[in-house]
Amino acid sequence: MIALLLTSCPAESYGYVNLFLERDRKAPRLLDYDLKENRICILTFDETVSITDARMDGCTVYRSGSMTRMAMLTLSREIQPGKAETLFFSAEDKAGNTSRFALKLVGINLTQAPLIITEVSMKGTSQAPDRIELTATGSGSTGGYAVLDGIIGYENHAFHLPDIMMNKNDIIVIYWDKCDALPPTLIRDMEKTYYLFAESDETLIGTNGGVILYSHTNGKGKVEDAFLYNTSDATNNNGYGNEASEESVKYLSSIGEWSGETFRSDYVTSSRVAARYYPYQDTDSASDFYVTAPRMSTFGYPNTNVIYEP
Repeated sequence: MIALLLTSCPAESYGYVNLFLERDRKAPRLLDYDLKENRICILTFDETVSITDARMDGCTVYRSGSMTRMAMLTLSREIQPGKAETLFFSAEDKAGNTSRFALKLVGINLTQAPLIITEVSMKGTSQAPDRIELTATGSGSTGGYAVLDGIIGYENHAFHLPDIMMNKNDIIVIYWDKCDALPPTLIRDMEKTYYLFAESDETLIGTNGGVILYSHTNGKGKVEDAFLYNTSDATNNNGYGNEASEESVKYLSSIGEWSGETFRSDYVTSSRVAARYYPYQDTDSASDFYVTAPRMSTFGYPNTNVIYEP
């Protein structure tokens, strides 16, 4: 998830309340932030505030300004793609209550390869570990991409991809939590398969969870693709099994990155995995995926549409 100074919250914040006023003793709260063109930081608050003493690299970015709920700060310099910088600033509301923030901003890659999730093994074993496969549908680089096992704020682990130049149909296979030794890069005719290790301390959730691909993780991030799954007998959290699963479905549905029911994980095992139908289409729904027949996973290669029949 987004790294921050001294805390894992979306932004390090210290609140100062004006005790001499009886009505408003609530410090301003940052709702979201974004980075445009790697030079403009957009801040959204829960109330009208004035931004003061904004600094990056010790240089003043913005000293003070008019009251606003959405502030746009032009940084002292452009942040390089994939590089992280910390922006310090204070926000003061009309009552004099002040919050101080430290935001970690990551430069956005403007030449990313379009990627989709094409295969997921979430009930792995030591012989067949949890893996996630990504396939490039065009050319570009992977810098800035991150794979999470839930939406930002509900994930157990976030894996930021290294910067790899991809061509159309190139594949990345991510070993999530176990990997004795990564296979070497595979060359398939004119296409390549790269193998990466996410180094997660935990396995993927085997029953009720998700895999979310973000093109960047500033603020609430930008979702590039998602795979959401649940068992048919889940009863907790409105049938989604746990809070993280429910919140992921609600959020992704609200932003148009998921539609309809989640993928049913009942028949997935270590030898039967979830795979996207080939040729690949992305309708942001469970209908894009099927359960493979036993031992018919194709990690590192295009999928074959050999479907499990119960």
